[in-house]
Amino acid sequence: MPLHILIIVENLPVPLDYRVWLIAKTLRDNGCKVSIISPAADKYPAGEFEIEGITVYRHNLPDAGSLLQYLWEYTVALWKEFRLSVKIFRKNKFKVIHACNPPDLIWSIGLFWKLFGVKFIYDHHDLSPEILLAKIGDCQSIYRGFNNKEKMPALRKPKSIVHRFAYKLLLINERISHKFANAVLVTNESFRKIALVRNKCKSNKIFVVRTGPQLAELPKVNFQQNITNDIPKIAYVGVMAKQDGVDVLLKSTAYAVKSLDKKFQLILMGGGPQFDNLIALAHKLGINKYVTFKGFIPRKEMLDELIKCSLGVTPDLSGPMNDFSTMLKVQDYMACGLPQVMFDLQENKFTAGESALYAKSGDEKEFANKIIKLIENYDLRKKLGGIARERVEKLTWENSGSRNLLKAYEFI
Repeated sequence: MPLHILIIVENLPVPLDYRVWLIAKTLRDNGCKVSIISPAADKYPAGEFEIEGITVYRHNLPDAGSLLQYLWEYTVALWKEFRLSVKIFRKNKFKVIHACNPPDLIWSIGLFWKLFGVKFIYDHHDLSPEILLAKIGDCQSIYRGFNNKEKMPALRKPKSIVHRFAYKLLLINERISHKFANAVLVTNESFRKIALVRNKCKSNKIFVVRTGPQLAELPKVNFQQNITNDIPKIAYVGVMAKQDGVDVLLKSTAYAVKSLDKKFQLILMGGGPQFDNLIALAHKLGINKYVTFKGFIPRKEMLDELIKCSLGVTPDLSGPMNDFSTMLKVQDYMACGLPQVMFDLQENKFTAGESALYAKSGDEKEFANKIIKLIENYDLRKKLGGIARERVEKLTWENSGSRNLLKAYEFI
């Protein structure tokens, strides 16, 4: 009888959540039965669905904006996730719960099912305490990275008492998630250090499972096409929240428009809480005719669009969360043979290496000048694009993610 695994995710619907879907398909291909509980969203309605041999259960959630609304959302989510887990267990007993954060509350469901002999895997996607710091915007990292003694970076505490309480609560739940997990999956070495140092996790149960494009989806790249476009296209892919720096990108674009004689087009693929504000900002800056907002589009369509572009941009700013996160868009640009401009964040630099140009975080003018340099220099674009494509083939899901995922399941 195949091993039945229940994956619980709250942040994004499935199969839109790329990492979760990669993990589910890998487990399915290795003989496991996989069920997934996820939220519903536009184009991903609530209900029970069979998708590519994986059973997906989606549930509705209330909208959240304020701290109290988030607390209500998490309470509703936990209740619905628990009820669905009971329903699934009655149908076909699962042996593993694979919990994907944020938020770091699913340990409570995992702890209950441990009473019935179910193993618990904690998949640490995002740093919830740092997400809070990024959203409230009243504190920044004092320095980035880890020092020689592997201590955590110092962070200024939130100014508000309410935010301090919420921050402490998030830290506690993160540590509990690590403590009760039979295995912990992390997305990069920075997260591994956080598991070891901040959460006192045993090193033998931590597995670095990097998210990357699949070998099969790496597009055939026509460097002549995406480098010699008459009107260069600049691509941005991803979420549009406060910490993603898309507002900085638009201001850099405005500077580049004034400085360049050559026309270009900025293509924005994605969405988020700042989407409408960013459209308004593009109009305010007078660059709306140079910018196209496409919203979220299917992954294959997104990759097809990237192939037509000349370069990619990753404007995520240095901060408590971004300094330690690996951005999937960085690898997507590389998969399509695109050079890119980004701020000098440590995990971005680890991923892109010499295939990108780097600007000091938050420096709109320097970011714009790097874009201009690539637009004006055909040979440089071709060189960096070639490095990007060669490098990303070593960072694919098969080469950097799935192997350690399976090792984690063997461990438990």
